[in-house]
Amino acid sequence: MPSFRLQLSSLMLPFIVLQATAVIAKPQYGYKGDVSPEKWGQLSPAYQKCVDGAEQAPVNIVTSNVQKKSLPVPLKPDYPATSGDVVVNTGTTIQVNTSGGLKIGNQAYKLLQYHFHTPSEEAINGVHFKMNVHLVHQNAAGKLAVIGVNFKEGAKNAYLDSFWSKLPRTKGAKVELNLPSLSGILPVNLDYFTYAGSLTTPPCSEGVQFYILKDPVSMSAEQLSNFQKLYPMNARPLQPLNERVIKSSN
Repeated sequence: MPSFRLQLSSLMLPFIVLQATAVIAKPQYGYKGDVSPEKWGQLSPAYQKCVDGAEQAPVNIVTSNVQKKSLPVPLKPDYPATSGDVVVNTGTTIQVNTSGGLKIGNQAYKLLQYHFHTPSEEAINGVHFKMNVHLVHQNAAGKLAVIGVNFKEGAKNAYLDSFWSKLPRTKGAKVELNLPSLSGILPVNLDYFTYAGSLTTPPCSEGVQFYILKDPVSMSAEQLSNFQKLYPMNARPLQPLNERVIKSSN
């Protein structure tokens, strides 16, 4: 993850350090074998939240149980075309370090990075999509807001097509690119489900607000295959909802 000048909260410090060092050191976690999700808590004392956290992500969104109301917090993304974005193979995913903005109500956030999971980490009524992308934002107080966009198999995704052939193939490899507006990866309808969660990778720190868009976007079978050749599966299993309430934007 790139350097940031804004003051970071203590919640984010382990995350920033982990992401910054992932490209130069062996990943401290993974999705199978001795570093699989059920063993994350054994890898480091810093990962204890992965085991005993009460508001962990991802979750299954059961639409019949969500609290349906008109939330006064519309999502207002501002994602201009960018130059000098860094596409990194972290050893556990493909991550794009980039810039942009987001307003949720009157709260302003900066876009830090986005990264991909297959299958989708969140499920809707028990069903996972082929892949999803998490767009990670942070406000001036250090709070995180993550927009999740799901992909279904269908037509080729034009935004992904702008850099998918250039994905770095090995851990630690990266490429610098100029990319079109990230708005091209969003569905037209920005209605969402929202819940309080955590980082979905170690250290699994909590205090992350998720906004999972209801409408998926498409990607081709070839695009999905190109990613899965690198990472056949890199999604954390679903976590207990416990006492949390999932809300719907309408």
